[in-house]
Amino acid sequence: MEVKTVSTMELRARLGEILNEAKYGRKFILIERQGKPMAALVNIEELENILETLAELSNPAYLESIKEARDDYRKGRVYTLEELEKMVR
Repeated sequence: MEVKTVSTMELRARLGEILNEAKYGRKFILIERQGKPMAALVNIEELENILETLAELSNPAYLESIKEARDDYRKGRVYTLEELEKMVR
């Protein structure tokens, strides 16, 4: 996703346009004051995805399942789609 930086002055002058860029252009808008990052605007769907991911990553069981899956992959314990289809029949 593209990140665009705007100053607080530019944000004041072009608020509607910048909101549309965040919503429809699927951009992160980084708002700076005196050259320092202060806040960000992001499309609401993207925010929901970020929050969902943070919730998943704070779940120890979920993290453990990812570690186990990576370990299985490294050790070659993988199945093709055809093998999985045979297993569930």
